[in-house]
Amino acid sequence: MHVGLLCIYDQKTSKSGQVRFKEIIRTFKTRLHKLTPLRLRTVKVPFNLDYPYWIEDPDFDIEYHLRHISLPKPGDWRQLCIQVARLHARPLDLNRPLWEATIIEGLDNIEGLPKGCFAILTKVHRAIMDREIGGQLLAALHDLDSGTITQMPDRPLTVERVPTSVELLSRAAVNRVKILGSYAHVAQRYAVPLTKGLLKNCLTRKSCIRYAPRTRFNERISFHRSFDGITFPLMAIKAIRDARPQTRFNDVIIAIIAGGLRSYLRAKGELPDESLRAVFPVPDRPAKTNEKRVHHFSYVFPRLFTEITNPLERLERIAAHMDRARNQSTWLDWQIADDAAKLFPNTLADMSLKAAVTYQTTRHAHPLFNTFISSVAGPHIPLYHVGARMVASYGLDMVYDTVGLAHTAFSYNGNIAISVTACRNMMPDPAFYMECLQQSFEKLQNAVIAVEPIEEGA
Repeated sequence: MHVGLLCIYDQKTSKSGQVRFKEIIRTFKTRLHKLTPLRLRTVKVPFNLDYPYWIEDPDFDIEYHLRHISLPKPGDWRQLCIQVARLHARPLDLNRPLWEATIIEGLDNIEGLPKGCFAILTKVHRAIMDREIGGQLLAALHDLDSGTITQMPDRPLTVERVPTSVELLSRAAVNRVKILGSYAHVAQRYAVPLTKGLLKNCLTRKSCIRYAPRTRFNERISFHRSFDGITFPLMAIKAIRDARPQTRFNDVIIAIIAGGLRSYLRAKGELPDESLRAVFPVPDRPAKTNEKRVHHFSYVFPRLFTEITNPLERLERIAAHMDRARNQSTWLDWQIADDAAKLFPNTLADMSLKAAVTYQTTRHAHPLFNTFISSVAGPHIPLYHVGARMVASYGLDMVYDTVGLAHTAFSYNGNIAISVTACRNMMPDPAFYMECLQQSFEKLQNAVIAVEPIEEGA
């Protein structure tokens, strides 16, 4: 349940031309006061009578969270991707603050990057990671120039002791009483709108639920991961968007991924006749009240129109479909899940999840979507860490049973990188998939430029 960010730096831009591990440790140590969630750990309630509570870790050790490794020679892109996939496959220690960062040296033979680069792979649990925290993490650990600025906290850091079992049980009892009073509010908030939405969908559509075709990415995942990424000029993506009316930036990203998936599955002889579906997070609709919301995003489930051979027609269909999805009741408001989690007893939740894993219920479930796609707008100016200039960045996401492929589009300083995180059994050849994405981009670009749209060949 963790996501990640891989940042690559050119250490020659630093004052000494070389960045040492102890300098990175010092930078993290002096700036973590800006990121309180990274100092929090969970404590479990006895017998799982309530969900875990957050406390400031009294035994916080920065050197546990920062690791240091080096690639063997020649230090090429393939070696980096394999190492990143291995690191991302390892779960976080739930008894410590839910993040870790690995500094990877020896990036000496990567095309397009200076020799001697190093990378930082940061892993953060979904429980504390959202777009806001991600932006704060980038801002806290980076500067706008190569001059390193040490920023000490303006007040001493305070920590908490670990609560005793009696204290946790007492807090759980009080919390349950408070939650009982919330049932009526939640029922009033969701019952009527959900009922109206279901009736509307059932009356206007053949089915209330639209399933996706089953593919190799919709089985039970293994413990192993694969990772790769490809970069496109940001201006080229914007040029495609500007050339087609009513098309948004993310529509182009989705269209490129759709074309890549079509080519990849077609090469495997596994392309379904029916369109693949994705899940895509979008900014939340403005709240009608002044209530505080935990999550500020919702989900739409766009069709990818992988059955269409013409890349330009596919883009236009995706753009029209996404426009309808943003304005209709096809959203999954994640606030509903958050409210439901607070009301649902933790013991029952644990029993349900354990039963689902034991009996592999996901293997028999029909997938609602085939892949996860997210798009994050990063800074459009160069950033520096300990004086080293960031030259590339790639996002990593989580995969789980029935969804073994995730795409992350991350823009930075004039480029946009589309990276994939996958179960290694489902995508053992991510480099080939990168070729499919490159071909998809080129065909879409040529189709927009050409007078007559072209069609993909066999």
